[in-house]
Amino acid sequence: MSEDTKGLNEDMLDNTNDGVENTTDKMSAKASELANDAKEALSSAKDKATEFADEAGEKLHDLSDAAKDKASDLAEDAKETYTEAKEKAKEIAEEASEKIGEFADTAKAKASDLADDAKETYSEAKEKAQELAGEAGEKLSEFADEAKEKASKFADVAEDKLEDLAEDAKETYTEAKEKTKGFFQKLFGKK
Repeated sequence: MSEDTKGLNEDMLDNTNDGVENTTDKMSAKASELANDAKEALSSAKDKATEFADEAGEKLHDLSDAAKDKASDLAEDAKETYTEAKEKAKEIAEEASEKIGEFADTAKAKASDLADDAKETYSEAKEKAQELAGEAGEKLSEFADEAKEKASKFADVAEDKLEDLAEDAKETYTEAKEKTKGFFQKLFGKK
């Protein structure tokens, strides 16, 4: 082999080695770039799943607070209704008592028959007051039952909404996980 041919072969060998090294460097850089992109995609998916979970927690807390506020309002309304009924019954009893006093004075002046009438009126007024108090108690009980039922329905709706939100978050996370897994499988040739 001549010196020129030998020099030419060495130049070709050097150029080939340089080309292989450049190609290897480029492939390594591309693999690093793809790995970084995959890491960013995974990090983004994790962030999104965390965000969905945080939102679900906030919505659960808000719905719980709203249910408590509604139940508290209903209980306060029931308390006010009971108090009003009690005051009305007291007024009726006081009025009846006043009438009894008037009838008693008249009975002393007129006769014992009128005294009997006054006692009868007092008994009727007392019965009426008791009836009203009983009716008020029944109304209060019905109102409290209705308030409990509405609060329970509200809590059920809130629970359904939260379950739907949690399911959506889970599906989004699973979808992101599958896409990331598929990406890595395509990248590294695994199935």
